Amino acid sequence: MEQADLELIRRARHGDPQAIETIVRNYQSFVYRTAYGILQNAADAEDATQEAFIRAFRSLGRLREDRTFPTWLARIAVRISLDMVQAKARRAQDPTEEIHGSVDGGEDAASLRIDLERALAKLSPEHRTVIVLRAVQGLEYDEIAQVLDIPIGTVRSRLHHARMQLRTYLSGERGDS
Repeated sequence: MEQADLELIRRARHGDPQAIETIVRNYQSFVYRTAYGILQNAADAEDATQEAFIRAFRSLGRLREDRTFPTWLARIAVRISLDMVQAKARRAQDPTEEIHGSVDGGEDAASLRIDLERALAKLSPEHRTVIVLRAVQGLEYDEIAQVLDIPIGTVRSRLHHARMQLRTYLSGERGDS
């Protein structure tokens, strides 16, 4: 984490609105991608992103080590997103959502992205979360373990099972053998 970011966090702790705005701008995409990867719905991901920043700034004083801010923020976003998944399941709504976003690269790329999003939606929230944190956010195994508060071995196991399930789902949807 850069010194400028550490200074922003210090200023945000003291209520500096410009520092808070800059932190949101710097980390908004990171938090949104995390939430969207878990929720698979743009509107829900936007809600989760907003809620993550609200909770983060309300409890910024409890952050022990400023250098861990990205991991701490990711943990907040993951928890909010998983809570939203559980709330949706309790309401017993249809789990399939309209696929949002634009796709570059023509029809093949669009088709692959749709298949991938459908396959991700079939994964359990736990498996989808580790895939998103690793493949989309690029976190290392130890960082994922910190975000989810689970052992690294569990991260490896969930990633392995998630990848195997994705491979099965994608081979079935794409007609591959």
